[in-house]
Amino acid sequence: MDDNGLPQPAGPVRMCCICRRRLAKADLLRHVRSEGEAGNGLVPDPKGRMPGRGLYVCGQAECRERFLRYGDRRKKR
Repeated sequence: MDDNGLPQPAGPVRMCCICRRRLAKADLLRHVRSEGEAGNGLVPDPKGRMPGRGLYVCGQAECRERFLRYGDRRKKR
């Protein structure tokens, strides 16, 4: 059980960078920064093996939409 009395998921736990909920790593999509020809953008890493620090996003539609806007904003810098 965690501090809120909710059961902890089995295995590694990560936090959605948008809604801040803690979920099993398998339930989140990892993104890493890409510094290739396409510029500095965030690219999905479904296998979780790309180098770099990852950002995790849950499957809620609102979180995915907000994350896409966040990634677009980072590209303009």
